[in-house]
Amino acid sequence: MSKDRQKLSIFGVLILVLALTVVLGYRMTQPPAVGQAADQTKTSQNPPAPSDARIRLDLVENPEAADQDIGKKNVFQYRQTPPPAAVTRSGGPPIGLGPVGSPFAQQPSRPAGPPQPLPPPPFPLKYQGFATEDRPGGGFTAFIADDTRHYNVTVGEVLMGRYRILSITDKVVDVEDLEFNRRQSLPLLK
Repeated sequence: MSKDRQKLSIFGVLILVLALTVVLGYRMTQPPAVGQAADQTKTSQNPPAPSDARIRLDLVENPEAADQDIGKKNVFQYRQTPPPAAVTRSGGPPIGLGPVGSPFAQQPSRPAGPPQPLPPPPFPLKYQGFATEDRPGGGFTAFIADDTRHYNVTVGEVLMGRYRILSITDKVVDVEDLEFNRRQSLPLLK
C-alpha cells in the first residue's frame, strides 16, 4: 500500500510539471494583448531627422557639366586627402608648403615600374666540420647541418634533392642551389 501511495504522489508531481509546461508554452506562443501592443507602438519623442540624400538629376542628364573627378576616387583608401597645392617661384620649380621632413614637403617621385621579385631564400645549411679521406687523390668529407639533420657529403653529391656540393676545403664548402641556379660558399663554423 505504501508503494502505491509513493507511485501516486510521483504521478501527481509529474502531472503538475506537465500542466505548468503546457501553460507556459501557451503563454509564450500567444500574441500580445491589445493593451500591450498599444504600449509598444508609441512614437518616440525624437522623430528621425530628414537626411540630405537626393539624386542630382542635373548631373545625370548633363555629364559634361559634372566635375571631372567623379568616379575616379580610390574607394579602397580610407579618407585619402588630396596632395597639397604647390607654390611656384617665377621661372622655377614648385616649392613644397612645409619645412623639410614635414608631411607637406615635396617628396621626390620614383618611377612606377614592375615590383622587384623577392630574393631567393638564404641557404639553410651550416658547415660544421670535415674529415680527410685516405684514398688516392685524397679529398674531404664535409659535415653539413640544417635545422633538423646532419649530413656527411662529398664533392658532387646532391643534398636534399636541391643543393649540389661543388667543392670542399678545410675552410669553405661551395654549394649550388639547383632550384634558383645560384652558388654560395659556406664558411666553417668555429
